[in-house]
Amino acid sequence: MLPKNRFFITSYGGLYISDVQKEDALSTYRCITKHKYSGETRQSNGARLSVSDPAESIPTMLDSFQSREVKAGRLVELPCIASGYPNPAVRWIKDGRPLPADSRWTKRITGLTISDLRVEDSGTYICEVTNTFGSAEVTGTLTVIDPLRVTLTPKKLKTGIGSTVILSCALSGSPEYIIRWYRNTDLVVVDDYISIRGISNETLLITAAQKSHSGAYQCFATRKSQTAQDFSIITLEDGTPRIVSSFSEKVVNPGEQFSLMCAAKGAPPPTVTWALDDEPIPRDSGHRTNQYTMSDGTTVSHMNVTSPQIKDGGVYRCTARNSVGSAEYQARINVRGPPSIRAMKNITAVAGRDTFINCRVIGYPYYSIKWYKDSLLLPDNHRQVVFENGTLKLMDVQKGMDEGEYLCSVLIQPQLSISQSVHVTVKAQGMASPAFLTLYKIPFYTGAWIEARDE
Repeated sequence: MLPKNRFFITSYGGLYISDVQKEDALSTYRCITKHKYSGETRQSNGARLSVSDPAESIPTMLDSFQSREVKAGRLVELPCIASGYPNPAVRWIKDGRPLPADSRWTKRITGLTISDLRVEDSGTYICEVTNTFGSAEVTGTLTVIDPLRVTLTPKKLKTGIGSTVILSCALSGSPEYIIRWYRNTDLVVVDDYISIRGISNETLLITAAQKSHSGAYQCFATRKSQTAQDFSIITLEDGTPRIVSSFSEKVVNPGEQFSLMCAAKGAPPPTVTWALDDEPIPRDSGHRTNQYTMSDGTTVSHMNVTSPQIKDGGVYRCTARNSVGSAEYQARINVRGPPSIRAMKNITAVAGRDTFINCRVIGYPYYSIKWYKDSLLLPDNHRQVVFENGTLKLMDVQKGMDEGEYLCSVLIQPQLSISQSVHVTVKAQGMASPAFLTLYKIPFYTGAWIEARDE
């Protein structure tokens, strides 16, 4: 090993000997490297030093630098080594001024060392060497760059098939970077579903996302020798809404406040709307709704009715919708008072699908709700169901059999009934308006020098 008083190893592996002595020529010098990870060592060929008597001379640069680019927070050595006799004095200048006083700056015999680099350390550095016979200088630039950092959001996303997925890659640090996107380690290829947007390709957009788009996505940024990446896990599932909690049928007195709750899950989280006897419920002082989404993605909605009147009775329906589909639940709320039937609107049904017809009766009590078609009491076949709340369900609607006039009859006294009729028109599926699903559609060596003294 080398003594430390006259022998210096630079940060880049160079050996510098100051105040050379004649006995330094008696040694053979070798460089030994050790691999950072494997621990493997290698040794260079030997080298000998020729030492002659000193002669007066002007300074000559032996080692210097022209430009360096280093990450902030690291250490850098700007080499400035000169020969000459007498030994030259060294002076450093930054951007035309003497170096500022800073404990991070250390002038060594091999050059200038700066630790804990900051962006403001960037600049033009001049090393001047001078003795009584002349001077020399070297100029170089130091560029300090912030480490490249990547943040990909969202980090984790579970959403429904058909959704739009947007991944945003935010970068800080070095400018002039290049972004590449990977999914499950494969380079993302733009197609009808996937597009990459932004000035620097920082946004990945998936429209009408499919199950196959699930996976680990990476935003990989590079700038020269710098690399940085972040990842996101995307899971696509059947996000069709489903009602997970709902309200029950009840009877209330006029003026007796009531609240109905409907909870639904889906991906993306659905929005819940309310209707009374197939009509949207007006937003006023007597009808208030509130809605929120829980941490597990469940949407909870409340319909609060203050001081209800007879007209506030009927079949309440909550409908949960998102970009994938919808689900609904309904139940009758009766407000006590003289029964009557609201005017009923004609219905257009689609052949092959199910249709529900509500008897829009208000007031309570009443004895029964019955449905008739062509004077026949329903149900009269297996495709018809009449629920206790007075709702008629027609399953697998058929044009010839199900089209026509339906009569809802409400028995309000033992010998007294009231009724309303509704006409059902059946359209073939090809004639019906299509159901649009809006599909919103990742060599390392350290060195050392040894001296082998020849005996």
